[in-house]
Amino acid sequence: MVLDVRPEQIANEHFDLVVIGSGFGSSFFLHEFLNRRKARVLVLEWGRHNTHEWQLRQNANTDIDDESTYKTDNADKPWNYTIGLGGGTNCWFAQTPRFHPNDFKLKSTYGVGNDWPISYDELEPFYCDAEEVMSISGDPDMAGMLPRSRPFPQPPHRMSSPDKLMKAAQPEQHFVMPTARARVATPQRASCCANLRCWLCPADAKFTVNNGLMHVFQHPDVSVCLGAEVRRFDHAGGSARSVVFMNKGKEYAVSGDLFILGANAIQSPAIMLRSGLGGEFVGLGLHESYGWNFEVYLDGVDNFDGSTITTGLNFGLYDGPHRAEHAAALVYFENRWQHGMRA
Repeated sequence: MVLDVRPEQIANEHFDLVVIGSGFGSSFFLHEFLNRRKARVLVLEWGRHNTHEWQLRQNANTDIDDESTYKTDNADKPWNYTIGLGGGTNCWFAQTPRFHPNDFKLKSTYGVGNDWPISYDELEPFYCDAEEVMSISGDPDMAGMLPRSRPFPQPPHRMSSPDKLMKAAQPEQHFVMPTARARVATPQRASCCANLRCWLCPADAKFTVNNGLMHVFQHPDVSVCLGAEVRRFDHAGGSARSVVFMNKGKEYAVSGDLFILGANAIQSPAIMLRSGLGGEFVGLGLHESYGWNFEVYLDGVDNFDGSTITTGLNFGLYDGPHRAEHAAALVYFENRWQHGMRA
């Protein structure tokens, strides 16, 4: 294990596996890969390794401004991510609802879109594996809608009073939000205190690479090169042969048998485009879910007595015949003032 190998030490070296990026996709892939086989592995990460303590002191997930790493014609729409070891695990809010079984078969069920090549049932054991890694807190009642082969690793968070009213009115549609914000403290994480600063949790209650998967990057077969901005693949015959990266203005290259591209939804297609790989659809269709915020406060009810930032998840507008013409909608119940602090 070398957590910060210098680029000069690996220039023109060959690895069994080269992993680009260190966020969710790369980390979970390596977690499973290293359990299965022995290989010489290199991880190329653009950013630094910023510990949780460093992030708290700096009040930032990273020292690289994400908006400096892309250009957009829409000044009102920032694309937020973290460049640094652990990637988006540093800045996510740790909501972890599963896809609905019908999400995998929209075409055959509602006549729109395309069916997935796999079913919910085929994916379900892997959902459980990921939830174990992240110690997900969740509501056992959800199994009636989203079948489970194993229970949630942690008990559910405490509902707010409005959630309890909704649960009484819609018992089969309203649940406690599943989340990687710990309900019960673990050896690595405190329990969630509903501080509402989930992008940089002061209690270290949410799952991150720093508190949950650092063993992957400390594995004796893994070397990590920090400050390595991958620019392109060199390829021949449709196969990548080597990868070129920048460090302090200088180019370096390493070759490999297998490459894993996990550099997020903006940087991964950018690397593909610069490499001349992937075809006409690479980089097209970047989008996200559309959201509306509504604030409703009930008289005579304690609106903020839940145990985490987002306490409720309502499926009343999610699945049904309307999906033949309209999109599904999830309704989150927030345990906070939308633009303020929780008292």
